[in-house]
Amino acid sequence: MTQAQRLTQLLEKPRQKLLNGPLTRGAMHAARRAGELRHARAFHPRGRTFEAEFDLVRPARIEGAIGAGAYRAQARLSKAVSTPGQFPDILGLAFRVHGVGETPLDVALATAKRPPVARHMLVPSGSFTHAFYSSLLPYRIGERRMLIGAQAEHGSHDVPADVNELLHAAPLVFRILVAEPRGPWVDIGLLTLTAAVGDDPHFDVVRNSLPQLQPVGWLNRLRGPVYRASQRGRDET
Repeated sequence: MTQAQRLTQLLEKPRQKLLNGPLTRGAMHAARRAGELRHARAFHPRGRTFEAEFDLVRPARIEGAIGAGAYRAQARLSKAVSTPGQFPDILGLAFRVHGVGETPLDVALATAKRPPVARHMLVPSGSFTHAFYSSLLPYRIGERRMLIGAQAEHGSHDVPADVNELLHAAPLVFRILVAEPRGPWVDIGLLTLTAAVGDDPHFDVVRNSLPQLQPVGWLNRLRGPVYRASQRGRDET
């Protein structure tokens, strides 16, 4: 065992204790309280949901975690802070892919930048279609750690960062990409938003994941409990 491995093992127990204790409870309380106060999601409360289709054309790039083909999907474009009108905000693109396993696959992305360091950082944008989206945190895809990204197809019309502009924005096509933390982004398929709908699904990237495609790391493990706490706060108001 290397020195780095021994250090990681030594730190794992207190980190797990913190994660399973006050850190998680504090984050859940904050998310639940925010949901109660907003009468909506604690994060990305304003958005628009779409019927969609996910067309995976390069399954080898995700270690065959999903087979090639066209899948029914849902997607949601949103604003994190709900800034007024077209004012820039942290924008979100979440999507759910059906028919890929015992559970659907949920993926949640936010506006960032393509370079290695910036792909982990939230970056405000003034346009839903002139922005780059990243999972920010890694997934274990097969035996590799990778990030998931998205970008509107080249030549897409501009959709300003105003939720009201989304009602008639479809169809919209986003390229879905993956990258190792410091590697180049590579395309794996297309997500086509076909029509705006009234449904508002509860995305949970931890609960709705696949054996060969899972979010990893202690920050990702916080997301499931926090999502569900926010939902309880919204539902109880």
